[in-house]
Amino acid sequence: MNWVDLILIVIVALAAWGGWRRGFIRGTLDLFTWVGSIALGFIFYPYMAEGLGKLMSIGPWLLPLAFIFTTVAARILTGLIVKRVMHFVPEKLNHDTANRFFGIIPGAVNGLIYATILAACLLALPLKKSITAETQHSRIAKSLSVQAGWANRKLAPVFDQAVRQTMNSFSDHKDHSHEEVKLQFTDEDPIPRPDLEAKMLELINNERAKEGLHPLKADPQETLVGRAHSRDMFANGYFAHVNLEGKDPFDRMKEANLHFRTAGENLALAQTLEIAHDNLMKSPGHRKNIMNPAFNRVGIGIEDGGFYGLMISQEFRN
Repeated sequence: MNWVDLILIVIVALAAWGGWRRGFIRGTLDLFTWVGSIALGFIFYPYMAEGLGKLMSIGPWLLPLAFIFTTVAARILTGLIVKRVMHFVPEKLNHDTANRFFGIIPGAVNGLIYATILAACLLALPLKKSITAETQHSRIAKSLSVQAGWANRKLAPVFDQAVRQTMNSFSDHKDHSHEEVKLQFTDEDPIPRPDLEAKMLELINNERAKEGLHPLKADPQETLVGRAHSRDMFANGYFAHVNLEGKDPFDRMKEANLHFRTAGENLALAQTLEIAHDNLMKSPGHRKNIMNPAFNRVGIGIEDGGFYGLMISQEFRN
């Protein structure tokens, strides 16, 4: 446990205490304003985008701004509704001990929402590398980030185009075999992470064991190939299986004098190892490589770019 874990725990504890003070009825209604405003934002942001598009030309930021404006407007509307409803709740009931006790539940849920947002910001924003490193080592922050993956997938259609224009991180969970993503940053001095490479091999073999497949062995030669590609992508600001010299994974393996009958490569750029692994397992093409019974060894090259995230290259062969 580190200081990031402690901050997140304090946030949830304070929110739970706030839930005790507000009580179950008020706390539940406050939670309703969160859920209701976001739900209304998803439903009505296309209409807001249509109106904004007629007023101004803001390119890829049209959908994000429309979503934000719609959600804020819905938050104000639901807040007014809650305020109106509270007028009908007897003041005596608000001070009832049972009402206060059960208020801890919606309070804690609100706290988890705040903690998840903070953890995501600490991982994604360009802060000091020491802060990002502490967040990456935080068990709670990593758990919250993985659990919030569903939100990322829901918000992707809204924010994807804008995020790619000002990207500080990219998590590859689609099949990008022939696609090159231009990163809006470079890192000339990432740090190799053999500790995370060993952990990722353990995660991969755990997935294979569930399907009754033999474990993959660590391949030191392929690890060097993977690290070199991860460093190259960081240094030159791109994300792709084919490097800027036009060499695909098989060319790079042959150049390193590696022999194979079949081979494959998975790439990921994510803020934590758990997020990267979760996304790869949810992508059919990448999962196929991880679970391929024909492969018997893998080299995992991970370079740590601090707040830019972890650049991961998984090199498979038999």
